[in-house]
Amino acid sequence: MTNLTPSELKSLTGKLTTRRSELVAMVRVGAADAEQDNLRRVGGEVGDPGDESTALQQTDLNLAEMESGMRELRAIERALERVREGSYGHCIECGCDIPAARLDACPTAERCTQCQTRHERVYGGRDVTPSA
Repeated sequence: MTNLTPSELKSLTGKLTTRRSELVAMVRVGAADAEQDNLRRVGGEVGDPGDESTALQQTDLNLAEMESGMRELRAIERALERVREGSYGHCIECGCDIPAARLDACPTAERCTQCQTRHERVYGGRDVTPSA
């Protein structure tokens, strides 16, 4: 059993679902923008090489933002799965409780502070979670 109270768990689950909704909307808008960028390029709306370069750079930034959003969305889905399983709030490595303050600051936290520090030393902060 986690050290979270039912009210803390409800609050954190609310944060996760709200953020999930925001990210889904952001990804939809980003996908629509990317499609519009492609249509403009094919349709010849961009006039000169400088404009083309700027348009490509903006497209790259939009895609990077969407990729970041998708990573966060996957982390939220994993956290909500842990809520459903009853394992939310437990470190996925050592099994200890993750402090409520840490979860409040980062509701998708999978590890206690000690295990997260060790994980970052080993993997350099890279996301090594297999994408499903």
